[in-house]
Amino acid sequence: MPEFDIDTVLRAGDKLADETEVLVLTYEDLSLDQREMAVASVSEHAGTSIYIRTVSGGRIGVSATSDPTRWKECLAAAVSSAKLAEPVEGWTGLPGPALLPEGGDPFDPHLAIDPDTAASLLARMNEGAKAHPESRVVTAGVSLSKGSSTLANSHGVWYERRMTGVSLGLDAIADGSTSYEYDASPFLSRIDPEKMGEQTAFLAAASRNGVAVPTGRQDVVLSEHVVDSLILELFTESVNGRNVLTGKSVFSGKLGETVAAPALSITDVPMDPKGNSMRRFDTEGTPASRCSILENGVLTSFLYDCKTAAQAGTASTGHALRGGNGATYISPHCLQVSGTVADVTKEPCLFVREVIGAHTANPLTGEFSVEVANAFLMEDGEFVQPVKKAMIAGNVFEILQQVDGISAETKVFDGAIVPKMRIPSMQVIG
Repeated sequence: MPEFDIDTVLRAGDKLADETEVLVLTYEDLSLDQREMAVASVSEHAGTSIYIRTVSGGRIGVSATSDPTRWKECLAAAVSSAKLAEPVEGWTGLPGPALLPEGGDPFDPHLAIDPDTAASLLARMNEGAKAHPESRVVTAGVSLSKGSSTLANSHGVWYERRMTGVSLGLDAIADGSTSYEYDASPFLSRIDPEKMGEQTAFLAAASRNGVAVPTGRQDVVLSEHVVDSLILELFTESVNGRNVLTGKSVFSGKLGETVAAPALSITDVPMDPKGNSMRRFDTEGTPASRCSILENGVLTSFLYDCKTAAQAGTASTGHALRGGNGATYISPHCLQVSGTVADVTKEPCLFVREVIGAHTANPLTGEFSVEVANAFLMEDGEFVQPVKKAMIAGNVFEILQQVDGISAETKVFDGAIVPKMRIPSMQVIG
């Protein structure tokens, strides 16, 4: 890439702004999609994206381009956008060089980004699904990716990171009952396509001939998928520094107060080797360190990037990530949930594997009403009977106060390592 040099951009930025930051992402990816047991499409992409931010008088400007040869235009656009921005009150500057946590990147040197690797993973998922021939695979997909990032700024920050990714998805149907499963990891060795295919086909078959459940309150066990997409999603929004500052968080002004069950703790551990993140620094160059957010039910921290931290009169917690337009957003890296570990499905319960409509939950109030999918009546850890169409309703922030136990087993998602949760007396609509 002879037309583009980070140092050249920084020197040019120094003449136009108080501070300049450059983020360079290089990537290659391949996706393979299957429809009705036949490969429907193969797509490949590769390229370089450049993100430039400038700061002048506390005014932040952002621009991005996928053409490195146009970096001068990108820099000029960032400078221009800064002139239109409101100055950030309390701005103290972009980060300088700092001691980063030890550890490696989420990078698998053995992962080949090629059709043969993707086709092999797809075939292995299909093979696993054959364990339940009453189910039929409808669609499946494999995505492979590899990339690197370089972050530099005019204060001397120069950090590099390498990433790989493997993601699988599969959905199956059996007599009108459906199931969907997905998995992702930076490391090929952590992916089990056969198990994923078998589990998806099993759930589709096991969900047939569901029984109705009466409307009322009963103990519910939420799967790792539901805890991640519903409970942790709204919790994360509530501790987002931007939402706290604007009063959109139910936790605004409650730092240091008890907001959850006494045994419940939620911690962000960016460098946990079991997670998918393994991030030593955020996309602004702030070291990404362990952050206790909820400790024994007490709210102990909010999450900030440089801008929101300045506005709040505190320091960035290292939770800035970068959106497609180059602007930062705030997100945890690898949440871990701890609490009273129990055999959550031993006593009778309604087990909810998936919900439909988690995105409709109200992030301001925590209220939700969602349809369940692949739900079962359980006892002694066994499925007793599938449940046909039903809904669960409640308030996420009240649920956090009512958690009656979490499972020892967990599932790894992109931003969290998640257990099952048992919630007593949840509202069920049959």
